[in-house]
Amino acid sequence: MQAAKFLRVFLLILLPILGWAQEQPKPYQADLDRAELAFLSKKYNTAAQLYQKVYPKIKVEEEKQQVLFKIAESYRNSNNFKQALKWYEDVLNSKYPDPKILYSYGQLLKNFERYDEAGRAFYDYSFEVPDDPKGKNAQQTCAIASDWKANPLKFKIENLGTLNTDQSDYAPFYANGKLVFTSTRKECQGSELFEWTGQKYSDLFESTFNGSSYGKPIALKSLNSNYNEGVVWMDSTASSVYFTQCNGQDGKGVNCKIYVSYFQNGTWIAPKPLPFNSDSFSCGHPAFTADGKQLYFSSDMPGGFGKKDIWVRSYDAVKDSWGAPKNLGSNINSDEDELFPFVKEDGSIYFSSKGKTGMGGLDIFETKDSAGTYKVAQNLRYPINSGGDDFGISFIPESKRTNGGAFAFYTSNREGGMGDDDIYSISNKPVVVLLKGLVYDKESGNPIAGANIKAITLLNKSLGEPKTNDKGQFTIDLPLNEVLGVSASKDKYLTGSSQRVDTKNILSDTIIELKFALDLVPTEEVEITLKGIYYDLDKWDLRPEAKVVLDSLSQILKNNPSLVIELASHTDSRAPADYNLELSKKRAQSCVTYLVQKGIAKDRMIPVGYGETKLVNDCSDDVECTEEEHQQNRRTTIRVIRTDYKPRK
Repeated sequence: MQAAKFLRVFLLILLPILGWAQEQPKPYQADLDRAELAFLSKKYNTAAQLYQKVYPKIKVEEEKQQVLFKIAESYRNSNNFKQALKWYEDVLNSKYPDPKILYSYGQLLKNFERYDEAGRAFYDYSFEVPDDPKGKNAQQTCAIASDWKANPLKFKIENLGTLNTDQSDYAPFYANGKLVFTSTRKECQGSELFEWTGQKYSDLFESTFNGSSYGKPIALKSLNSNYNEGVVWMDSTASSVYFTQCNGQDGKGVNCKIYVSYFQNGTWIAPKPLPFNSDSFSCGHPAFTADGKQLYFSSDMPGGFGKKDIWVRSYDAVKDSWGAPKNLGSNINSDEDELFPFVKEDGSIYFSSKGKTGMGGLDIFETKDSAGTYKVAQNLRYPINSGGDDFGISFIPESKRTNGGAFAFYTSNREGGMGDDDIYSISNKPVVVLLKGLVYDKESGNPIAGANIKAITLLNKSLGEPKTNDKGQFTIDLPLNEVLGVSASKDKYLTGSSQRVDTKNILSDTIIELKFALDLVPTEEVEITLKGIYYDLDKWDLRPEAKVVLDSLSQILKNNPSLVIELASHTDSRAPADYNLELSKKRAQSCVTYLVQKGIAKDRMIPVGYGETKLVNDCSDDVECTEEEHQQNRRTTIRVIRTDYKPRK
């Protein structure tokens, strides 16, 4: 009885202790909670950093997967596509159970114009979720986007390097000889960082524009606050401005609102919000028609088709009164975001969308108002659109354009830019020169997918590095009046010499076709005879014809800088074996010495002499042979022994 009583008392004491131990919070829970709160508050850049701090501390595999996914999603939502792609690949490798990640992964691959890979990701998603039609639809958009890129429209797209920084520069608007735009550059007046992007809060800047050059950007201080201002519309005299302000003047606001200001006595007066703004939804990206009677804008107000839609309100300037909002309908809006409207002089309406058939992220579309009904929006296609986000287009009025100069400006975060979002100009391209190429395996004739293509001008400017598709094909839009070297490379293949392309004196649209046949890197067991490198009897001097062959070898080594080779020489049998061995070593060394003079690092070549130990015929000692037969044994061969060479520092 005493023992049973003791046991009951012991359990009464022990059980609360055990319960307390089980309920102890995880040592990283506070950091995880902060990350979750940042994510839910759309502070995605902050969330990504906090999740990465927590991730190594987690031991439970399912929880690790969830945090890994949140890191990838945080980067995707903050438009940091490179980091998002890296982390999404880690999520896939972790065997994350939700197949929806395949769809998001495919979308990221589209952002980098890797359409074949994206199509396979969407195919895998459709296999896992056959009842969701968006997987098959996305596969079709990959094929469409790939075709648009292979057949670009005749526009010249140029990065405005003098205006762009390593931060976000976007939403350019031409007005009265100036280009007004939004930026998060270091000169922005606020001191805090916007936790959504990890950059400064955006401000408005302006640059003078004379048709060919751009003045130093100046901040519009009287319009800017310490928080997010951007995406302007100005009248033709630049005397009134409408723009978007997010986060409020004190940084505590949640929604975006449209503000207006007027230029009086040499300065912009204090901006005021338009009366139809709301604390319960966002309004932004204002764009008036030429007559000033209709304002188009983007909003997530109730009654839309998706996230943010394009809406329009009538405006009576005399009465300073606004009509009821009208949604532009399903020909324009989708279940995703529609943003950045602009109305051209002729009434054409431009906007960007994530929900319609496009090339990657946001694409720019065009529509028209036909008696209150908006026509089906048309994609502006490549090269205006890309795999990245393309948005914020505005046009220079016809009367202000210069011959051959830009007629529009817009924003893109496509690869090859200077920072996050960059400002680009659009001008007509009178002549299109398209390079179409094929890369294939020299031995089998099969196409090589994923081969790297380089096109370099004489001034060493790169035109980008596209990859071949599943059919071994690639296309590059070439500039006029250039001489370029084009080469193809692929892991485990030898890179051949570059092929010369000349676009000088081309007066009409032209297609140039190239083919690249690549040899597999030989295995160490494969010995290759360099035909043409033979020696006179009892000599190790290089013949003139041998130098021509070695020149070709030096080019191969320069094209393939990771190769290390054994360079071997051989003799015939018509002398003592010891003598032949020394003679062959001298012959091998003569080849190495020549190649070093041609710029090949000495430690990439190992000279070896085999003497008469590796005859290629039966001409051994005491066997009568012709001079031609003996000559066949006086040869030089190579073997690839390493493919990981790195120059010594």
